[in-house]
Parts: sequence; C-alpha cells; structure tokens
Amino acid sequence: MRVVQVGVGGFGRRWAGVVRGSAGAELAAVVDPDDAARTWAATNLGLAPRDCLASLDEALGREGWDAALVVTPPETHHAVATAALLAGKHVLLEKPLATSLTEAQDLVATAAASRRTLMVSQNYRFRRPARTVQSLVAAGAIGGLLAVKVACRRDTRTTFPPGDFRYRMRHPYLLDMAIHHLDLLRALTGRDVERVFARSWRVPDSPYLYDPAVIAVMTLEGGGSVAYEGDWAAHGRETSWNAEWELIGERGRVLWTGGEDDATRGEVRLQRWGDEPELVGQPRVTDEDQAGTLRAFVEAVSAGRQPETSAADNLRSFAAVLACVESIERGEAVAVAAG
Repeated sequence: MRVVQVGVGGFGRRWAGVVRGSAGAELAAVVDPDDAARTWAATNLGLAPRDCLASLDEALGREGWDAALVVTPPETHHAVATAALLAGKHVLLEKPLATSLTEAQDLVATAAASRRTLMVSQNYRFRRPARTVQSLVAAGAIGGLLAVKVACRRDTRTTFPPGDFRYRMRHPYLLDMAIHHLDLLRALTGRDVERVFARSWRVPDSPYLYDPAVIAVMTLEGGGSVAYEGDWAAHGRETSWNAEWELIGERGRVLWTGGEDDATRGEVRLQRWGDEPELVGQPRVTDEDQAGTLRAFVEAVSAGRQPETSAADNLRSFAAVLACVESIERGEAVAVAAG
C-alpha cells in the first residue's frame, strides 16, 4: 500500500518512521504547509523534494497512491479526511475522529458512501497488556463484569512546549487524553458506555488555563459501573499513560498496572476470589502501538473488511468523551449519544 502522510510535525515524525519501517506500507509522499517540516522530511525520510508537498490538493492531483495517513491538528481532521475519501483514498486518521459529533457522523457517512476504509488510530489497544486483559475478560476468567476502576495520573506541566494549544484548550484532559481510556474501556469490556456523570477542576499551579483533572462515574450497557479518574497535573506517583485498571467480576478481578516508563509494557494479574493474585503471561503481539494500527489498517483494506477501530466503531468511544464534556458543562448526568 502506497501512503501519503498528511502532517509531519512532532508526532507526525514518529509516524513517518513507523510507515518507513512497515512491511506492508510505503511512504509515497508527505504533505505539510510548513517549510521546515518539508525540509525535515526531505532530509530524513529519503524523499525527493518533489514528494514533499505543501498542500493535500497537490497530492490528490497525483496518481499511484492508495491511502492517506492524517496526522494533523484535530480541527482539520474533518476537512482533510473528507477530501481524501471523496478522492477515492482510504484514510487512517489520528485520534480524535473529529471535534464534534456532527463532524464525526459526517465522516462515517462519507466513508460509507465512498466505499473506502476510514480507521482511527487507537494505538493503546495494540499493546500486549491490553490484549491480555481483553482476552481474559472475553474468556470469562472473572465471570460476569460488575465494575471497573480506572486511574490515570500524569504530570504534564512541562511535557508540552510553552504555549502549547493544550494549555489553552477547554477540557484538555478529556478531549486530548480520555479518548484513549474510554476506547480501551469499550475494548476490554466488550460494552459501550450508556450514561456518565463527570466533574472537572482547574489546577492553579499548572499552566492549564482550564481543567486538567477529571472524575467520572459511568454506566455500561448491560450493567456494570465505572469509576474513572484522570489528572494531567498530578502530584506524587504517576501511573502509566495507559492508566491503572481493575476489572471486577463475579468470579474474580483483573489488575493491570506498571508501564510508567514504557507504556507498551506493564503487568497483568488475575485474582480469583479466595486466592492470591497471579501474574498472567502476555502473548506476543506482532506489532504494537502505531505499528499495530498501521498493520490492522493495511490488512483490513487488503481483505475488504472493516478494521477493529473503524470510524463507525470509534464513533461510540468519541461520543462517550463528548458526553463527559456535556455532563461537566450541564452539571448533571447525561446519556451517551447513539452512534
């Protein structure tokens, strides 16, 4: 598959390395309006200057490529992905799917009408601990699911450069981070979120203008309660970016901890009621993280099937995040909008 990557800024440069290292994809060209980004691409990616383009229109005017990898700011996702889909290209899109439910629904409809694959890169699913927990729950190792506890605590006061957009955006934690955990919640439990009640608060000694700390109580379809805590201006011990997880069932519980320094690692323990927790061996995963999402995308397009994190599926994860935002702004519990 020949891929044109749209966006080669900070995170886009990591993505470009993933594409170049893939056995199933070839980086045909990059698109970025920034001169410095295009110069970096020509210097570091082995691309000819003519393949480092300033606009998507230039790329769409060329033949001989199959898919767009979109690594641009969230507010551009709708326009960029729509243009690529309407031009007959498959699209792998960095999270979040869009910035509003209406835009997200429109992208799903456009992909369906164009008969093209639109997939969201939810790379946290493609990590060995996540796959291990998912398999345990699906196999009934803890019996019927009763509750889930999730806690993510990171100190990001200096993680992003001064003046970064996250320090000025409303609901920075929810809109930029929580999508990972709410998507994981759906993947690990096999259930959608039905209802949420969320609160957030400002942290005065952080650079965040708005609220980087959140708590939420959620109800899953078919029953099951979720206690969720997220904090981007945490003091004290930090968790992994994956968060710490406890999934509680009728027969026992699963604990996922560790991976503070390397989010692709971590420990999974299974405790059956009456016994001590036991470390669970983790199956080998061929490709993890972004490499895993790229492989899944290429394989889905080749097989003519929908990928695991298709936009149509991801719409339900995104809707849960937006429901948290709505709950905070309204000060009451809200139902998650149907996809």
